[in-house]
Amino acid sequence: MQRIFRLYLDGRGDRAIATDLNRENIPCPSAHRPEQNRHRSGDGWQATTVAAILQNLRYTGYAIFGRWTKTEQLLDPDDVAAGHIVKFKRSPAQRIVRSGRPAHPAIVSVETFTQATLERKKRAGTGNRARGRLERTRPITTANVYQFRGRIHCDICNRKMQGEMHRKAVYYRCRGRSLAPGSPVQGIHPATVDLREADIIEPINDWLSTLFHPDHLDSTIAALLDAQDDSERDTRRASLRRRIDQASTRIERHLAAIEAGVDPQAVVGAMNSAQADKAAAQVELDNLPTEERLTETELRKIIESYGDVRLILAGGAPEHTKELYNAIELQIRYAHLEHRMTITTSPVGDSTGVRRGTRPLRTPTVPTDLDHDRLIRSR
Repeated sequence: MQRIFRLYLDGRGDRAIATDLNRENIPCPSAHRPEQNRHRSGDGWQATTVAAILQNLRYTGYAIFGRWTKTEQLLDPDDVAAGHIVKFKRSPAQRIVRSGRPAHPAIVSVETFTQATLERKKRAGTGNRARGRLERTRPITTANVYQFRGRIHCDICNRKMQGEMHRKAVYYRCRGRSLAPGSPVQGIHPATVDLREADIIEPINDWLSTLFHPDHLDSTIAALLDAQDDSERDTRRASLRRRIDQASTRIERHLAAIEAGVDPQAVVGAMNSAQADKAAAQVELDNLPTEERLTETELRKIIESYGDVRLILAGGAPEHTKELYNAIELQIRYAHLEHRMTITTSPVGDSTGVRRGTRPLRTPTVPTDLDHDRLIRSR
């Protein structure tokens, strides 16, 4: 981390720093701590990873509060007892609060962090638009409605496919040149994987219309009830407990070494690191959502709160269908060689609270065959 700040202040850019780290085979954060980054591929450093580190005030040793703002929305405005949905949004810079004193060992000094922040603003220019992009305080705005923005992943590299306009049509693309140097999938990833939005809307909407059709709603709810029995949350809880036990063992070893006559200054860094790791794991464990099952009635209420799904899809208004996709947590995996999508939904979402804490649910993965001739082939 110190090297990243030092290189940046020496004039290197985010992408150049990421390239240097990949060439030296230095593991990226998700590869170094895969148990904490199960949602990331761990295939190398990216410019966005470097940028996130350079903007993370926690590396100065202080605790940060208020980075996310919780908002609550009634599940059914006509039935307050049905509960609410909890969502988290990134807070603007002026709402983020730093602790009055250090909470853990610092990796970089406040002075170094401030210099990097000022340098970053200097490189971006003084315009509000550029500064907003840098500080992540302004939403992405575009004249085009990308209905599946952030919802399509490439099956080869597991990265999100980016939306682009080409000849007045919306495409989602994954470019091989943006892979991290040394990525294990570089040899099999095409130069570009293309997927045209117009070719996938119909099969996706047909599947959703079937899923939420009154004749099939009982089977959909039954599948959701069964999905509550998975052990993903139990696995995460067990992993955190192992981390706490391992950190406690390290602390005990350091204390035993001090009692045996080792200079305390020689182990103070390792002791602080173990204590910080234990505290972080304990906080995450304490904040895991309560594992309680939703009832059939609660699930039905949630689905009914979306309105008539078939009517929304049949209407064809991009802004309305996009809102529906967001509500049901639609996710798509595209395998270009087989011209095949795997669609999953999570109608309850990952941050849903209905009367009490709940665990995320997912419908069974449903593969959807795509018409071979209607898809734009990968280059």
